[in-house]
Amino acid sequence: MITELASSPTISRLSTVIADLDRAFVDPRAVLVHVDIRGLRAINRIADAAEGDRVIAAVDDVLRRWSGRNGHATRLWSNEFVAIKPIDHTQMAVDEATDLRDRLATLQYRSSLGENPVSVSIGVQVIAQGLDWAEALRVVGEASQQSKLRGLNQIVIHNGDGPRRVKGPASAAAVTEFRRLLANGRLALHPQPIMDIHHAEPRLRKAEFLLRMEKKGVHMPVPAGTIETLEYFGLVSELDRFSSHSILDWLADNRSALDRLHSVSINLSARSIVDGRLMDDLLREVRNAQLPPGKLCFEITETAAIENLEVAADVIQTFRAIGCGFSLDDFGSGLCSFGYLQSLPVDEVKIDGCFIKEVAQAGASREIVRAIHQVAHATGKRTVAEFVDDPRKLAALREIGVDYAQGWLFYPTVTPEKFLELLALRD
Repeated sequence: MITELASSPTISRLSTVIADLDRAFVDPRAVLVHVDIRGLRAINRIADAAEGDRVIAAVDDVLRRWSGRNGHATRLWSNEFVAIKPIDHTQMAVDEATDLRDRLATLQYRSSLGENPVSVSIGVQVIAQGLDWAEALRVVGEASQQSKLRGLNQIVIHNGDGPRRVKGPASAAAVTEFRRLLANGRLALHPQPIMDIHHAEPRLRKAEFLLRMEKKGVHMPVPAGTIETLEYFGLVSELDRFSSHSILDWLADNRSALDRLHSVSINLSARSIVDGRLMDDLLREVRNAQLPPGKLCFEITETAAIENLEVAADVIQTFRAIGCGFSLDDFGSGLCSFGYLQSLPVDEVKIDGCFIKEVAQAGASREIVRAIHQVAHATGKRTVAEFVDDPRKLAALREIGVDYAQGWLFYPTVTPEKFLELLALRD
């Protein structure tokens, strides 16, 4: 399936890697590792590019020696590598990964500061014959990302029940289907109303525009894993360009609606935030749209913001300078450090639905929501509760003082036409 999009350099490289791994994997069971060299950009900066290349070559050599004659190791791209090594039983996976980590930890690079250790992150998965390689590479890459969050030289074994696992295979078929829907005009952004809950009767004052596809006359969410697959293959800019153009067109056609709304928002992916060209194009388009200040808001996830903290802060400051707002989405689902609320210049915080689920009950979830709200307000940010579907939850959120709420208690995602009708009725 991967060869369907072989014209894309990223997917073409992945196809080659998969073909090589498949040829090498002849044993019943093996350990698959995803290795990420930490701080390679810093190595290039404080040493030089030649030293960075030497580190890459040294890591490649260690991986090839570790995988042995019956395994296979290759550079995936940039600072990422994958390798397989046959094992007799699953319990060997941890020992083999630890041995690899310890070998890599002996590597050094030279700079003006002297000799410095090379650090890595390692994701691990036990594989067997008949696997889906694209899926295996995706989940072992997720494990590697988990290891980054834990620190340096950490090892994370993939767990199918892990909280950060993304459902759905990273296959070229999902990209093909997304592009087909896009080309045929069957993708659209549909708003979900967001309510101001400070009043006795909640008032429609904001909306989050979400991606929907049309199938047999019915609009529904895109298949699970589509967005994650686009991110995996480095193609999510296609989605974010479509979303930004769609929302700017809607805003241009509905200027009068803006007078009755605090703001409307769309989501930006983690990869788009660090895509300099995409952000420059979007900045130009938003500036040319000449929107009233504060009416357009971009939502970025807490995890994306923290993983790209310096870049995210710069992007937020740049867009705020031309009147855009920013919302920190899914707050509490990732690292959840209150310190980031002070360092990130966002306008609002969306409290993750996992806490809203039990907010009506007196317990830890309610106190966590209360703490997030209090710290957010102390740093000058509004709060939004997601997935509100019960009057008791609304009552608890009002008692805490949360500013806005969205969820099926009020409205599901609706068509843009229905949204305008609701907005008119509310006024």
